Amino acid sequence: MPTANTLNPAMNDVTIHWKDKYKLDIEIIDLQHQYFADLINRLSAQLKQTDNLQYQAALISELNAYARFHFISEENLMQQASYPGLQHHKKLHHDLTDQLSVRESRLELSHGEAEAESIIDFLRDWFLHHTVEEDRKFADYFHGQNRSAD
Repeated sequence: MPTANTLNPAMNDVTIHWKDKYKLDIEIIDLQHQYFADLINRLSAQLKQTDNLQYQAALISELNAYARFHFISEENLMQQASYPGLQHHKKLHHDLTDQLSVRESRLELSHGEAEAESIIDFLRDWFLHHTVEEDRKFADYFHGQNRSAD
C-alpha cells in the first residue's frame, strides 16, 4: 500500500504542459504524445508521493509498456511512409527503453528519492527533445511526402 511522503520542495516541477510546438499535425501521433506527456506527469506526481517500491515499479512498468506501444505505432507509420531515418529513429527508441530499465533498476536498489527524480527528469527531457527534434524530422518528411502525392 502506498505511503505518502512529505513532498520535497527541492524536487523540480517537471510537469509537461502541452504546447503547439509539440504538435506534429499527424493526429494519431499527436494523441499518443499527449497521452505520453500525461503519463509522465502522473508518474512524476505518484513517484514523489510514495516510497512503496512495488508501486513505484508498477508505475514505471506502465510507462514502459505505453512507450513500447507508442514506439511500435510510430515506427509502423514511418515504415508505411518509407521514412529514410527509420533505423536511426528505432535506435533512439531502443536506447530510451534501455536507459529507462537501468534507471528502474537503480531505483529498486537504492529505493531513494534521488533515483525517482532522476527517472522523472530523464523522461521529461527525453520526451521534450525527442518530440520537438527527432519526431519533427519525421513529420516534415511525412508532410512533404503527402504534398508530393497531391
